[in-house]
Parts: sequence; C-alpha cells; structure tokens
Amino acid sequence: MSEKEKVMTVTLMRTDLYDAPGYTGAYLTLPASKGEVQDALHRARIMDGQPYQIVECMNMEGVELDYIPEAPALDELNFLAYRISELSEQERMAFTGCAVMGEGNLGMRDLINQTYNLADVHVVPAKNDRELGKFYVDNDFINAVNHVPQEYQKELLALLDYEKIGCEQREVEGGIYCNGFYVVNGSGDWKQVYDGIHLAEQYFSENYVFELMVCDGTFYPSDIDECTMLKLPATQKELAKVLEEQNIKSFDGCVVFTNKSSISKLSGVFSTYEDIKMIKLLAEKINELRCQGQEAKLKAVLELMDYTDIEQALDLTQNLDCFDFYPELSTPEEYARQEFLKRYNIPKDEPVLKYIHFSRCDSELRQAASVCTTPYGIIRRNDREMTLEYSGPQLGQQML
Repeated sequence: MSEKEKVMTVTLMRTDLYDAPGYTGAYLTLPASKGEVQDALHRARIMDGQPYQIVECMNMEGVELDYIPEAPALDELNFLAYRISELSEQERMAFTGCAVMGEGNLGMRDLINQTYNLADVHVVPAKNDRELGKFYVDNDFINAVNHVPQEYQKELLALLDYEKIGCEQREVEGGIYCNGFYVVNGSGDWKQVYDGIHLAEQYFSENYVFELMVCDGTFYPSDIDECTMLKLPATQKELAKVLEEQNIKSFDGCVVFTNKSSISKLSGVFSTYEDIKMIKLLAEKINELRCQGQEAKLKAVLELMDYTDIEQALDLTQNLDCFDFYPELSTPEEYARQEFLKRYNIPKDEPVLKYIHFSRCDSELRQAASVCTTPYGIIRRNDREMTLEYSGPQLGQQML
C-alpha cells in the first residue's frame, strides 16, 4: 500500500469517558491504514463493542468540515478521505462545492458517491457575480452578447453589467461560490457506486505489524527500487515470493533498508543487518497479542520501559502479566484516587471524596508503584518475576 495524502483529521471519544479527568480522546488523520485506526482506538481507550463517537472533523488547515454529517461511521469517513486523496485539485474543488451545496443534508453514502460523479461538475475561477459574469461573456457563453454585430461589440462590452449577468446565471444554474471558485453541478447520470453497506477499494484493510524494505545482503542498495517489500506477519508463500524477487535462498544476512511498524515505538528502530527471522518472530507474537486483545497493553508497556531492542521486545511480549494496566485512567491523580479507595475500602460515591486533593498523594503512590502515564492509559510494574528467554538478565534487573 502506498502512502496516501492525509486530507482530514478527526477526534475519537469514548462515550462513557467524556467527563473523565484528563481524558481527551485521540486524534487521527485520514485516510488511515487499519493499524493507524487501531492505534487511535487504543489511545482513545476504545475496545471492541465500546460506544464512541467522532466528535469533530476538520481539514488539514484546522477548518471544520461542516458538510460531514453528525457522528459519522469511522470506516465510511476513512473511505471518503481515501477517495478525496485520490482526486485531482480540480476534482477536489468540484467535490467540496457539491458537498457545500448539500447544506448538511447529504449522508455519508451520498458524499462517497459524489466522488464518483464529478465529471459533469464545472469549476470556474470566479469568487463573485461580477467575475462570473465576465468569465461567461469572455468565453462566449452569453448568446445575447454573441449575436451583437462585431462592429458594436467593443462599445457594448464597456456598458455591460457583468454582476447582473453573473447573478442571473448563478440563480438559473444553482451554483455556489466556494474557496474562490464558482461550482455548478451538471446534469449527467448519477452513478451509485456505494450502496451504503459494501465499501469498495478498501486499501486500508491491511493489518501488518512490520513493513520492511529488504535486499540481498551481499551488497548495500543504493536505491530503494533495488529492495522488495516484506510485510510481517507473512505466510510461507509471501515469504517465498520475496526471496524469489531478491533471487536469494534465505533471509540470512539480508539488508533492512527501511522499516516501519503499526506500533510507533517499534517503527524505524531496527538496524540495517537486523535478523529478519527475529523480526518475523516478534511480528507473530505481537499478532497473537492483537488477537487476544492485548496489543494496547503491550504498547503501554513499551512506553513505560522504553525498550526497542528486538530481544527485549520479544521478552516483553511474554511477560505482560508482570504489569498492571488501567486503560480507563488518564492521569496519575486518577490512579491515586483509585488506590486510595482500595486501601481504605471507601465507596466510590462517598461524599467526602469531593474535598480530597488526590494530587497530594500522587507523588508518593507513583514512586512506590512505578506508575507511568501513557497515551494508552496508566501502566505499572507489579511484583511478578519476569521470565527471560531472549534477552540477558540485565533486562529483568532493570524492570524490577
């Protein structure tokens, strides 16, 4: 999948955490890959089945997109962003004009289908009636002027009321002015590509852990074109295809020219001659955690420990039970409040709680419990002993 230009940004909010202290949801730029979407859901503390909303949608300049309906579905909005990213500048102007013409009455199905129906939308460089009228006259679109004998046209043009001409044309055509252009929808046949259920061209459905550009290690590539993309985890057939394209028998000694990951802490961290077999193993273990609903916890652990060494990362994937994860807590003060209630067996609705400054006991509790605030929630190291299989004993000592 090639990188797509980002065209809008949204904020995701978990409905039942709107008023939780320190909770701000998560920002996401669209179009986004499946991994990017999943990471935003993790940062917004949204797990499977939990209610959430898109509370704001803006273009990349920070201007709210008023034509987006209230509380759109994320998959539809992501696909709309993908479609917009594929349009030319002229087509984007045409789409925006048509969307604004809808005056907020277009649903996501209509907006998506509009991206397939731009051939008959006309965009004119005019920002008011006078400019529009002059454009129409200069381009011979006004028959009344065209019928005037040539010898009188120069004198007539000096007397024309271009603003009145532009106004009449705009009212007849139903066009609007948008971002310095006049946009009018033609009368071509409407193509309904999207039925409101089945999204086409879902380029963002890929769900890799690592995306590597690899090359035969007998030489260092001078250009990325000499490399082959390897997405992990991969099937044996996919691995064999990469080996065939590089004309090599194994990945031993291969060069990792570039690398990125759906987990930001592990993106771009591998060395040039990193063991691809180890990266493959790490991808498989992370994918297992993903299937178990534990990926967000792993991300929080990586934030706490700040380890990007592949052996250490492998051990972390097998020792998540050595950490306590609180995805619904956003601040140390919230953690201090929770621990205070547990310590003294106080009900959550006890009236006196509103008079307590939990931030005063925050520092002591954090230091004693090794608490860390991460984009994914609160994480802390508990008292369980780590089992180390890939890294040295120094990791276990550092994690005590």
